[in-house]
Amino acid sequence: MSIRLFSKKRETEQFERLAGESERQVYAVCFHMMGSREDAQDCAQETMLRAYKAFGSFRRDASFSTWITRIAINVCTDALRKRRPVSSLDAMREETNFDLPDTGPTAYAQLEQKERLRLLREGLMELPEDMRQIIVLRDMRGMSYDEIAEGLSLPLGTVKSRVNRAREKLSAILQKSSELFSSHSV
Repeated sequence: MSIRLFSKKRETEQFERLAGESERQVYAVCFHMMGSREDAQDCAQETMLRAYKAFGSFRRDASFSTWITRIAINVCTDALRKRRPVSSLDAMREETNFDLPDTGPTAYAQLEQKERLRLLREGLMELPEDMRQIIVLRDMRGMSYDEIAEGLSLPLGTVKSRVNRAREKLSAILQKSSELFSSHSV
């Protein structure tokens, strides 16, 4: 039992030290998000309380300042949501007799988009396997260069140059394919 108390005391001391170092940063984030000193103070205090309660789940692989800043942003977002009155789009339409214009794509634009996607798939199939792979990972899956380098066990510079070469080759293939891929749209 005394070991648990000692451990809890040490954890509390560690939190107090880290929180003290981050206190100004937390307040600054809250102030920029909330816009007033009073709201920023309330949110900063709530941030510290939430961080203290969750400190046991803090993974030491991230920096404390990043972790507590994320908590501050969440606290401020919650506070801003509570502050803002909620009204439905339907209620706004009824009150103002206003109907939103249909901003969806036209039938022609949808057809053009389908044709672009078909030509893009065909163009990808014309690429060598390594180029296709890198385009899919970077541009279609949204992976970062670092993630690709790690996943393919390649140096970062190699990944960047391969992405660039693959994009250039795909662009050349697509420009030959159709007027849907002019040099302005690729």
